[in-house]
Amino acid sequence: MEKSKKLREQYQDVEILSFDHLKLHGYLCTQKGSSQDTDRWAILVHGYDDSGLLFHEEALAFYRQGFHLLLPDARGHGKSQGTYVGMGWHDRLDIINWIHWIIRQDSRAKIVLYGVSMGAAAVMMAAGEPLPDHVKAAVEDCGYTSAWDVLKYQLKAQFHLPAFPALTCAGLMTRLKAGYGLKEADALKSVSRTKLPILFIHGTEDRFVPFEMCRMLYDACKSEKEYLAVEGAVHVRSAMVGGPAYWNKVFQFINSYI
Repeated sequence: MEKSKKLREQYQDVEILSFDHLKLHGYLCTQKGSSQDTDRWAILVHGYDDSGLLFHEEALAFYRQGFHLLLPDARGHGKSQGTYVGMGWHDRLDIINWIHWIIRQDSRAKIVLYGVSMGAAAVMMAAGEPLPDHVKAAVEDCGYTSAWDVLKYQLKAQFHLPAFPALTCAGLMTRLKAGYGLKEADALKSVSRTKLPILFIHGTEDRFVPFEMCRMLYDACKSEKEYLAVEGAVHVRSAMVGGPAYWNKVFQFINSYI
């Protein structure tokens, strides 16, 4: 924890403007000393109700591997503007915006995307869009197949309710207020058309985003891919439970493409 706190002291605030005119905030952390000239960049995308500032161990792991770091605050989170959460769909365009921001800073940049939970869904949805050649690989940890699917699962698991009428009404309100549909935020469709190599990770004891969703995503993906099931890990705890083996797998995969 002390080392990650020291790393945060190097963070710089950066901003971009989104496609719908929101000010989006991010934390930039560049390499120092002999590693400062590296062309390796990582965009680390947090989950729901979190912020880039709280990505402690993940940031430290990538920094130790010689990456410059960009940790965006998702719209409606942290220091970023936004009244509504994007559930990955609008966030995918924000990630692409951040990718182009990095390329403007470093034309040699080799970029990897890493996301957890909603951030993983956003990374997968971004991967389904045309991306610059600078983007080399993606890692998704406990992302969902679609916003509709995960909310439907939660309604049934926690409240024993069907999708209709609650989720149907919520979907209509999301369309009216936030400008996208819950079924539109579909990572399954995105990975089925991506050309980006993806590492899919999920904890076997995840009861928030069910473990089965990871296998569905992996099977739908037609690009180069790998799969890591972390035994005993609940939601967003795969890195903690997996320990060094988790990070060895992540960087073995990334280093195959960067």
